[in-house]
Amino acid sequence: MSAGGNRLQAVKSALARPAWRLLAGTVRRDPAAGTARRGAVIFASLHRDMIPAALHVRPAAATLLVSQSRDGDILIRTLAPDGYGFVRGSTGKDGADALRSLLEVLRRGGAVGLAVDGPRGPFGTVHEGALLLARLSGAPVVPLRARPGRHLSLHTWDRTIVPLPWSTVRIEEGADVTVPREADAAACASAAGGLGAWLTGAGPLADGSGA
Repeated sequence: MSAGGNRLQAVKSALARPAWRLLAGTVRRDPAAGTARRGAVIFASLHRDMIPAALHVRPAAATLLVSQSRDGDILIRTLAPDGYGFVRGSTGKDGADALRSLLEVLRRGGAVGLAVDGPRGPFGTVHEGALLLARLSGAPVVPLRARPGRHLSLHTWDRTIVPLPWSTVRIEEGADVTVPREADAAACASAAGGLGAWLTGAGPLADGSGA
């Protein structure tokens, strides 16, 4: 990485925790108490909504899937003091190890969270990770969608939403998406399509049960 890139990372690292504490302390959330879900569930949002979603799942002490990157390092240092757990990797690079670690969290009765179109997109495209986790574990996918008030939208591939201090952000939880262990590729693809449509606001949810 260039000297300029190293300086940028250093600035991001220095500012990330204070910025997170500011948002966590001033952004008004609806529901105010965050998620009421506990136990073995798979919280799933778009990468765009990861900041509001992280605020929402904090009461569940969710274990988050975090990429093997320097930005991932910053994210862990930023959120670790607030009780989150972390698994490093993605559904691509180091995918098998990350999948096993997330399955173990679910089997112990814990909640996990991931951005379904991360870590590199395309925007709104649901990768297989969340649905594969649901099929192997029997845990439901709980879709999360942010409806922010005053906010910034970053000019990045994921269109990251950053709520402004003292703004209000509503987090909608969609109906559980379940994927039976015997689900075939077509059923999983259908569930992924329905999940992506709901998360982007383009359509209703449909699960992978074939119902």
